[in-house]
Amino acid sequence: MCVSKGMVRGKRQAVDSVFIKANASMDSLVEKEVLEDASAFVNELEENSEYKVTSTRKKLVERHHDWKAEAYKGMPANSNSNQTDENGNLIRPKYLSNHTHYSPTDTDARVSVKPGKARQLNYFGQIAVDDAHHVITGACSDFADKRDSQCLEQIVELTEENLKENGIELEELLADGGYSSGEALAYLHEKNINAYIPNFGQYKPEREGFTFNKEENYYQCTKPEGNQAKLLFKGEKRDSKGYTKRTYRSSETDCKNCPLREQCCGKSTKFKKLDDSIHKEHYDRMHQKLTQNEKYAKKMVKVRSKTVEPVIGTLVNFTNMKRVNTRGIKNANKHVLMASLTYNLKKYMRFTIKKPSILAQVLSLKQGKNFAFIKSVFLDFNNSILSLLKIRILHLN
Repeated sequence: MCVSKGMVRGKRQAVDSVFIKANASMDSLVEKEVLEDASAFVNELEENSEYKVTSTRKKLVERHHDWKAEAYKGMPANSNSNQTDENGNLIRPKYLSNHTHYSPTDTDARVSVKPGKARQLNYFGQIAVDDAHHVITGACSDFADKRDSQCLEQIVELTEENLKENGIELEELLADGGYSSGEALAYLHEKNINAYIPNFGQYKPEREGFTFNKEENYYQCTKPEGNQAKLLFKGEKRDSKGYTKRTYRSSETDCKNCPLREQCCGKSTKFKKLDDSIHKEHYDRMHQKLTQNEKYAKKMVKVRSKTVEPVIGTLVNFTNMKRVNTRGIKNANKHVLMASLTYNLKKYMRFTIKKPSILAQVLSLKQGKNFAFIKSVFLDFNNSILSLLKIRILHLN
């Protein structure tokens, strides 16, 4: 309907997300059953893994929570805390994790938090909006423990499918830095979609004091007072956060007697090590795109902001998308779709095609010259006739 009325251009889509409160309370959270790590429990984990957790996972989460407890002393650290605030309300524990707790009220809801907001059980709404007249072209719901970048593929596939049904092809995609990840950028490159997504904060386009030899795959030290050591490729490793990185390391013989060793490598370390993401070429490609035409990139940031953010504000505040009154991920997805459908129907009913009040005729340059010549000849002929008539009238008088 909106496409036939000329409300959707399809060239550029802006994507953003919003937390949607689930129909479950934080008080309903219970701890998952702890299973010992053994092959006998593999089948149980596969059958009912969302209600159980391995002892190794539980120990890692508890270690992380212990670090938080040391960093934030005075805060409740377990689910049995009876601390209350100044109004007598029970203070919920700060260190609840989706790895160790779940809500039996709504098993699909996930604990999530935004800066300055309270921790609560949420779903994750994803919205894609066309930049022509702010029509929603894609909407879905996902689990709230995911990152934006993990949800990008789903919303792009849905938007592409909706546009292709109406003979429109997706060309450009606008999103904020939360959607930046190696996997997401690789997916967009494979789909040949021209995306404008700022790289996340840890990205480094260059290593100060080192240059990268792409052909031979090594880093070269270029510090004036250094030993010009080579950092050779040592393989790919997965770090503690689950990211796979390429490791480059120098030999101890090259760095142990270097005058810059202590400030470059550390007091005790005798070699230099650098880690790069396995998707660095995709980050570099995006960085090059954003810096080559910086003026256009800044314009795309403003276009994204003025396109999708007002739409999400309207959905949350005026179409009841702030909270889901049902339970389950399927019903949450229906809730997001119905809110988006309501928004698009309102846009459709209020949309009017502005017709120009003055009709203007457009002539080509050649036609314009011919028209001007004919007009000048006609005026000269008219003036000559008028002058002859005046002479004749005077003669008769």
